[in-house]
Amino acid sequence: MLTSEGLRCVWNSFLLDAYKQVKLGGEAPNSSVIHIAKDNDGNSTSQKNLSAFSKLVEEFSGVADFLLVYIDEAHPSDGWAAPGISPSSFEVKKHRNQEDRCAAAHQLLERFSLPPQCQVVADCMDNNANVAYGVSFERVCIVQRQKIAYLGGKGPFFYNLQEVRLWLEQNFSKR
Repeated sequence: MLTSEGLRCVWNSFLLDAYKQVKLGGEAPNSSVIHIAKDNDGNSTSQKNLSAFSKLVEEFSGVADFLLVYIDEAHPSDGWAAPGISPSSFEVKKHRNQEDRCAAAHQLLERFSLPPQCQVVADCMDNNANVAYGVSFERVCIVQRQKIAYLGGKGPFFYNLQEVRLWLEQNFSKR
C-alpha cells in the first residue's frame, strides 16, 4: 500500500480535506450529480447489506432524506488497489468518463442492499461534490436548511456512524 501511487492518493485526500468548501454551520454547496436508478422494486439484487448505514436510513428516514454520492473510486483495480480482495469487494477500474462512474455506482447497487429511502447519485467527472465536501474516500454530512449541521470526519479512519447516530438521536428522536 505504500507505493508512490498510494502515497499520492493519501496526500491528495489530505489536500482535498484541507481545502474543502464546507464548514460546520456554513452554506451547503448544491453540487451537480447524476441520478442512479435502482431496479424496479427500489432494492438491489443482492442480500448483502451496508448494515450500519442501512440501519440509520431505515430508522431516521421519517425525519431525514438520505443521499449516497458515489465519488471517484478510492481503490481502482488498475491503480491503487487495496490488497486482500474479500468476497464482498468488487473490481472497479479508474473512471475514464461519466459512463464508467455511473456503471460503478450501478455495480455498488447490485452488490449491496440499500434501503429504498436512500437515493444514490454519482459525482460528475469534474468531482465537484468530492471537492466541495472534501470527501476523498467517505464522509457523512448532515444538511439542515441549506447549512452544514453536522460534518463527519474523513474516512476511512475518522468516519464514525455511531457519532452520526448520536447526532440524529439528539436532534430528532422523540419529537
